[in-house]
Amino acid sequence: VRNINKVTEPIGVFTTFKELNTILKKVKSLSGFSSVAEQVFLQNKLNLEMLYSDFPDFINLIGSKGKEKRLTTSIFNQIPIFSDRKINNDYVQILGLIDNHRVFKWVDKKYLENQTNFERFKIIVPKSNGTGAIGEVLSTPLIGEPLIGYTQSFISIFSLESNKHAEAALKYIKSKFARTLLGTLKITQDNNKETWANVPMQDFSKNSDIDWSKSIHEIDLQLYQKYNLSNEEIHFIESKIQSMEII
Repeated sequence: VRNINKVTEPIGVFTTFKELNTILKKVKSLSGFSSVAEQVFLQNKLNLEMLYSDFPDFINLIGSKGKEKRLTTSIFNQIPIFSDRKINNDYVQILGLIDNHRVFKWVDKKYLENQTNFERFKIIVPKSNGTGAIGEVLSTPLIGEPLIGYTQSFISIFSLESNKHAEAALKYIKSKFARTLLGTLKITQDNNKETWANVPMQDFSKNSDIDWSKSIHEIDLQLYQKYNLSNEEIHFIESKIQSMEII
């Protein structure tokens, strides 16, 4: 419906919850807003040149006529370069799924392209999670240490220099505040990069305006204050978003 006599603000993100719109407006209007989506990384990729140099016949096992670089969900069963144990110091771990169960496999690092956060700490979460309903928990996010990669079944968030920073980031990802902002765009199972666009980045260092040594609930309270949320908005989050305090 268009009224030529009235100029209104853009609709923005459509949601049936008015609180989500007011929370999102406050978050994105805060000076210095940057999105977590800028630090979301997809699956690791194969170094096909190196792989085919050692195993030329593998070109027949790789999808897209041998051009598929991505570590697909079925990669562990697709090419026999993955091991259940560390063969030597050149081997790194890859997290993937076999029969819907998480497993770690080892592979020679030379067969992988170097991803931005591969040699740094990160938070690894499933690429597909839940139904998209507001307030859902994330399925067991975990800290990915340096030299740990993952298949297409997962994504990673952040590129962090220490385990302490990663522990703070994990608390943030589990917070009700962060998952509320995730819920403004995540409306299906797919937990892709774009769904994180409204989640604001935070400083996880000792210079942060958030005390990350606190419990997740206490961190939420700090975030509510940082973004000047009203009592109504806080009540919405606390009542609608499931806790991940002990998950």
